[in-house]
Amino acid sequence: MIFFQNSPPRPTQPEPRRILIIKMSSLGDIIHALPALAALKTLYPQAAIDWAVEEPLAPLLPGPPYLSEIVLFPKKELRTLAPLRLWRALKAFRRQLRRADYDLSIDLQALAKSSLVAFLSGARLRLAYWETREGSFLVSRGVKGPRAAAHVTERYLDVIRYLGPIPEKLTYPLPDFSLERAALSQRLLALGSPEPRALFFPGASWETKRWPPENYAALGRELVKRGLSLVLGGSGDERDLTQKIIELAPEVGWVDLAGQTDLRQLMALTSLARLVVGSDSGPAHVAAAVGAPTISLYGPNSPDRTGVYGPLAQSLASPAPCAPCFKKVCPRGEWLCLAQIPVSQVLAACRRALGGELAESLALGQG
Repeated sequence: MIFFQNSPPRPTQPEPRRILIIKMSSLGDIIHALPALAALKTLYPQAAIDWAVEEPLAPLLPGPPYLSEIVLFPKKELRTLAPLRLWRALKAFRRQLRRADYDLSIDLQALAKSSLVAFLSGARLRLAYWETREGSFLVSRGVKGPRAAAHVTERYLDVIRYLGPIPEKLTYPLPDFSLERAALSQRLLALGSPEPRALFFPGASWETKRWPPENYAALGRELVKRGLSLVLGGSGDERDLTQKIIELAPEVGWVDLAGQTDLRQLMALTSLARLVVGSDSGPAHVAAAVGAPTISLYGPNSPDRTGVYGPLAQSLASPAPCAPCFKKVCPRGEWLCLAQIPVSQVLAACRRALGGELAESLALGQG
């Protein structure tokens, strides 16, 4: 492993012509890695950069000028238990990678499957984020830099800092979602959601990450009284949750879009919001990346390493003494940590996020 604190020992290889970034999942993790792509492009503006990713998440990635090609990781083919089929799938994927003739691969996934992709790529120099565990022998070196104890976005950027000086301004290169934004803007107006609007993402993959629905209902009542329209988002599996919130506060006039947006539409939807409030989940990371004022609520997990990250992002952590426990199921069987974040605290965060007249209106409502 290479460790550097101030001046990185810049590699002696010639400037790379073609580079492969490896970060295949998940939604939030890919968002966290996007600033590393932007930094890499400023360092090597003439290089062709590709990105290996699982197919469902490919719409998150930008095209030119940042990326020349998106390489789809054949996850389904490689999950086979038939040895011959697995061998053939590996050989086909290896051929695809070798045709690109990579000079440099950068593994930001730090798992066995990503190390394997780096090895199969045949890149002459194979760098990896320093926490690579299984398969670390398949990369040339792990990089641990001065931000090793910081947010994971900064840790990924350390791998790029090893290659040379980069701008410190955080940039999230995103795909073009202008068509989706125009269509969603018209749809929201037709559904009765004018600007300014607040967007809630109440769902999460862990039940322990969910703020109680009655709290979302109470927050919605406060925001709509101050002139914001309310929109609910999330996956189709979270429709029962969004409907429960609507039932708790039917007078708010919610627009429920849960299960009705793909990844590009999700970017567009968050960009149309004056305020985003949600769980520790992928949509909150997307909202922060597009530049929406974002408030994310944390209970079992800590925001310090993998929380929403950006100049307009706020993370509110539970004051419960047992938090963070990093468990999907509450060991106490009470599910209290997120419930201990009061509506008044989230409302105060909304005032900070909104600013100006809307913030003053909210402050008056606080009494």
